[in-house]
Amino acid sequence: MKVLTLDVGNTSVDACQYDGKNLTFIRKFSHKEVEHLKGDYDMVYVASVKPSLNTTLKEVFPNAVFIESKDVPIKATFDTNSVGIDRLLNLYGAWRFYSKNSLVISCGTAFVLDVLVEGVFEGGFISLGLATKLQCLSQRAELIPSFELKKVEVFLGKDTQSAVVGGILKEAKSFIKVFLEELKNTYMRDFSVVITGGDGWLFEDIGIYDPLLMHKAMLHVHKLL
Repeated sequence: MKVLTLDVGNTSVDACQYDGKNLTFIRKFSHKEVEHLKGDYDMVYVASVKPSLNTTLKEVFPNAVFIESKDVPIKATFDTNSVGIDRLLNLYGAWRFYSKNSLVISCGTAFVLDVLVEGVFEGGFISLGLATKLQCLSQRAELIPSFELKKVEVFLGKDTQSAVVGGILKEAKSFIKVFLEELKNTYMRDFSVVITGGDGWLFEDIGIYDPLLMHKAMLHVHKLL
């Protein structure tokens, strides 16, 4: 068995291969590089939030199965037709592999916090991703250079980099901690924190970091994992 799973995000495509036993991350591709992924696969599963790329993907992978919201067996307290497939799969993965009570955090182009209570999707928040914030600051503020996202643990910033990068990280961590406390007080239970996404490693001290969560969920939806 040779299965390709594609997480098609807003800025890139993450590709994994599954051989029936092991799930292996191939690498991150730009949208323009998807043709480089072409190969001999028994099945290709795609979770896409980039509709403009779907036609190209169908040409490269004629046998591809595009996962839709109706394919993800997760309950919600509201209509999820407009919810991104990435969010639904991450929630499903958190539920199936970790806990039915989870705060699921995705760190990519967007910074997403979604809530799962007893296996039911209650809602969440979407804001700018950390790297996106850095890019915006650099583009809008003439004296702020372009910084790479990295772990900067400071009480107070003493230079531009520690003030900007450290501030963005502190802001995100504070948001997570405050929201998690609100959840505990509202639902009167403990929540597992499940983190995924390309920048999720910045928060692995807060919860479970699983960069392949969506890929595992895709396989589980189709009963391969």
